[in-house]
Amino acid sequence: MEIGFEMKDKMTIVHLQGRLDAETSPAAESQLLPRLSASGGNWLVDLKDLEFISSAGLRVFLMLAKRARECGTKLTLCSLRPGVRNVFEISGFCTIFAIEDSPAGI
Repeated sequence: MEIGFEMKDKMTIVHLQGRLDAETSPAAESQLLPRLSASGGNWLVDLKDLEFISSAGLRVFLMLAKRARECGTKLTLCSLRPGVRNVFEISGFCTIFAIEDSPAGI
């Protein structure tokens, strides 16, 4: 799992690449949650390079949603691959998050 951050017009853009599963989710959570708390702006999480997500990975997103709500941060996901989108749909996470087809939709 690789995580990249960039700033664009007071928005943090997060790029996730690889697999978000039981092995990688603790490190992802420890990188994402503190940064979300300190960012002070909206977040766009670009998932075009996320190849796989497990229930442990979904937990990371659930924690992000909770922290974003606490901080007053708008959290948007974009560019979900079909397999990842399917996991979000089956789990009901599509109702929790704002999801766009591409970063251009923001």
